[in-house]
Amino acid sequence: MELYWLWLSEQKGIGPVTLRKLVRVFGSPQGVYEASPRDLEISGLRSGLARSFALNRSLERANQIEEAMKRQNVRLLTFMDPAYPQHLNTVSNLPALLYYKGIVIDTRESVGIVGSRRCTSYGKQVAAEASAYLAGAGVTVVSGMAKGIDSYAHTACLKNDGYTLALVANGPDICYPPENTSLMEEIIKRGAVVSPYPPGTRPRQEYFPLRNRLLAAWVDKLLVVEAAERSGALITANYAVQRKRRVFAVPNSIYSPESMGTNRLLLEGAEVYLEPAQLVNSGMPTVKGTVTESQTQVNRQEAAAISSHRRDEEPPSKERMILGKLNEPKAIVEFLELFSGDLSALMLFLCQMELEGKIKIAGDRVERE
Repeated sequence: MELYWLWLSEQKGIGPVTLRKLVRVFGSPQGVYEASPRDLEISGLRSGLARSFALNRSLERANQIEEAMKRQNVRLLTFMDPAYPQHLNTVSNLPALLYYKGIVIDTRESVGIVGSRRCTSYGKQVAAEASAYLAGAGVTVVSGMAKGIDSYAHTACLKNDGYTLALVANGPDICYPPENTSLMEEIIKRGAVVSPYPPGTRPRQEYFPLRNRLLAAWVDKLLVVEAAERSGALITANYAVQRKRRVFAVPNSIYSPESMGTNRLLLEGAEVYLEPAQLVNSGMPTVKGTVTESQTQVNRQEAAAISSHRRDEEPPSKERMILGKLNEPKAIVEFLELFSGDLSALMLFLCQMELEGKIKIAGDRVERE
């Protein structure tokens, strides 16, 4: 059955609306494949397009994609799948099928967290605190797996045993940026990497608007932590407003370049974000486990204070060695040897330490908090 989904998705002149309509009329993509030009015309397809269907019965391209999916352990999520968010079917320009690695589940509530790649310590703290709180409340955290705010949102969610989705603008088998490889692997183990594009698709600038539209429509609420005056996070926020989603923006200094966009959102009517409880629907249990609203308010100086999974009192050897060398700020690359040259593993480890309030990452350097 997947083969015919892939064949139909590759047909020129067929957009998401027509694809959904054809599958519903003929019962399945295989039914569309086997339909005569006359039947296709009766279904509403233009005569020229119906004839091109009849001439293009080759499954070669579909077979290539299917083989790539098997090699990379990529799965297909179609608009008829129970786990496919049904509200996406009401948006005409969103894909009718998606590719993913990991586990996609039918979630009750989801919140998007987006923001600047070049984020401040303040932004990191806000993103981590919000994501950890949502994880404890059983709310799905959705982001884009980019550098900066996205990475901190995913990491904090995973650290607190939450479920997170990364919506990307390339094939779900490709890690972008490459230094997020370890983070991507963790997301796949306990969440999913989801994409409108088949495996092997490299990231391109023109692919990001569709990813942003998908993220904005997928979530119930969107939190914009930090955003420059022109940024992808602002584009996502604008899409979310169009879809009548609740958009929250984090206030910050009017002199901070990273906050020009979020402050502008507030001026234009976005809701002021003050605490994570705003992101959870009323009537839902406050939290699960040990993450509580009072913890969030009392210990805001350390986002890791809301984590229900503390490390042992005796620090792991790698952590102890890193802290032991930080008598002064050091270049991140100086610790590569501890991770056998694996930069993505090093960055994930350092991000976790930063979320616990033990270190601070500033550009390409790291220092004690």
